Amino acid sequence: MIRKIIIVIAVVAVAGLGVFYYLNKGSTAPSVANTGSFGNNTSTAVDNNSDATTTEIAIPTQPAFVPSSGQPFPRLYELHREPTAGVAFVESGSGKKYVASARYIERGVGNIFDTDLSTYVESRVVNETRSRLSEALWGQNGKSVVVRSLVGSTIKTSILNLSNPTKLLAPDGTKNFMKVEEISLPDSIPFMATAEDGTNKLFYLKNNKDGAQGTTITYKNTSATKIFTSLFTEWLPQFPNQNTVALTTKASANIPGGLFFLDTRTRSFNKIIGSINGLTTLVSPDNKRVLYSETKDGSPQLSVYNIATKEKRDLSIQTLAEKCVWGRKQTTVVYCAVPKTIPAGAYPDAWYQGIVSLADSIWKIDTQNTDTEELTSSTDLNGVNLDMTNLSLNSNDSYLLFTNKITGTPWVFRVSK
Repeated sequence: MIRKIIIVIAVVAVAGLGVFYYLNKGSTAPSVANTGSFGNNTSTAVDNNSDATTTEIAIPTQPAFVPSSGQPFPRLYELHREPTAGVAFVESGSGKKYVASARYIERGVGNIFDTDLSTYVESRVVNETRSRLSEALWGQNGKSVVVRSLVGSTIKTSILNLSNPTKLLAPDGTKNFMKVEEISLPDSIPFMATAEDGTNKLFYLKNNKDGAQGTTITYKNTSATKIFTSLFTEWLPQFPNQNTVALTTKASANIPGGLFFLDTRTRSFNKIIGSINGLTTLVSPDNKRVLYSETKDGSPQLSVYNIATKEKRDLSIQTLAEKCVWGRKQTTVVYCAVPKTIPAGAYPDAWYQGIVSLADSIWKIDTQNTDTEELTSSTDLNGVNLDMTNLSLNSNDSYLLFTNKITGTPWVFRVSK
């Protein structure tokens, strides 16, 4: 039995190397054909192991939208032309006073920008740079962000807490930028997750000679509590709400995977689903459903599992669960990036390792009655290939943010026409 576990760990570990390699590599996007209003522009690829920029590569993007030009606002819009490490919503007000912005941090250099989603006007909000930045995990309505970088062979992790300036203008009349408080976390944290319910909790895993150890902390790095230990080290965490950490074994096409729930209060550890090849998961915020994909006939097949009734339902959609997001207003609905075609390959391994790129459209799927609707049209996409990842929705499900894995740039899609 022990020998079998060791073999599984070794195989899954090799397959999982592609995940971290992607998170920490520079952008090396190939050229993508484009037509219409999308023009060819030049972006700079950043080597995350160097403070200097390297090669110039052509990345097709659309021209900056000018709100006063009289053109209709595009439903699908590229927010920034440089690769970013992470993007999130910043929301305030309600009803007619509701305001939503997208906040993102550039990969490699760490500049932080906001784009007002009602005007598509971009502004820089933090006047600082951070080299080698590879990954960013946002929380607390855009007020905090976990930034991660690879320095040599060491993963460096810090928390940045942002606060508005006391005065909007400096004495010389120039703009005052947001203040940044930086808090360092331990080195070599392989995986972590931020609480998706907006609370100030983080969960991270750290491996040692005895296995994996899981800890919860706040964005101020207080109330550190060790809540999990495991001899198995290849876990991918989700933090759907402050009471539950979902741990999925690293996925590989020919390896059976499982999903477990860790109760942050009682520290109980329970198996939810298992023995599924190529398992990737997305847990609903209320812990009632699990969207998951499994490898069948060489492709990722999407299903939903009802935790209370233990009922599985095939959604007849070919995509990975991590290319989806649960609705926040409509809690039984998911929005997914669905490839138009699935290139031959072992999934999810080939996608993690960057062997294949996908050309997605956005679909709305009701997991209760399996109704599906394709939301993006050929006019929206306008000839641009989008391999969508890290999808997120605002509080009323009106905007969808994602990153194009091909270019590393952030995009927004207006859900309602």
